[in-house]
Parts: sequence; structure tokens; C-alpha cells
Amino acid sequence: MEEEKSSNKLLKILLFIFVCFLILVISKETGIYEYKVYNKSIITKENMKKFEQDVDKGLDVSINDYIESDYKDYSNVVSRAGSNLNKFVESFMNKGIKKTLKILSALFYE
Repeated sequence: MEEEKSSNKLLKILLFIFVCFLILVISKETGIYEYKVYNKSIITKENMKKFEQDVDKGLDVSINDYIESDYKDYSNVVSRAGSNLNKFVESFMNKGIKKTLKILSALFYE
């Protein structure tokens, strides 16, 4: 009974991995990623032309007007709290290690 459950669980995991593999192969063969990259390059070329035209006209240009950012901030309360906790622990450990090394160096070196 126990062996049957573990083999059934293993079969489900292997099936899941296989389905993920198929999804990746299909997306590669259909060219989804290449299409997205191509669209970004077209937008970049258009913005380069617009930038050059604005420079030729003598307009005040800023690089931020011509670059489209894909950055999305997915942080939330939990991730920020984890980051702050990480910074606190790092600071605490660094100070503790420095003090320990200072004490050890005082013991061994005069």
C-alpha cells in the first residue's frame, strides 16, 4: 500500500515534468520568445530614429523619453519585511564578527 502511493506520487511528478517540457518545446517551436524579442527591437529602432530626429532639431532630449522599461515591482509587505529582516541580520552578524575578530587579534597580537 505504501509502495503504491510512492510510485503513484513519482509518476505524477514525472508526468508534471514531462508536461512542462512539452510546453517549453512548443513555445520554442512556435517562436513566441523570438517574436517578443523582435517586437522589442522594432520599438528600439523606432525610438532611435526619433531620438536622432530630435537631436537634429536641437530639442532638449532625455534618454528616459526614448527607453521603455519592462521593470515591474512585485514587492509587497511580506517581501519588504523579509528584505528588512535580512539587512538587520546581516548588519548584526557583520558587527558581531568584527568585534570577535578584534578581540581575537587583541589576544594574539600586541
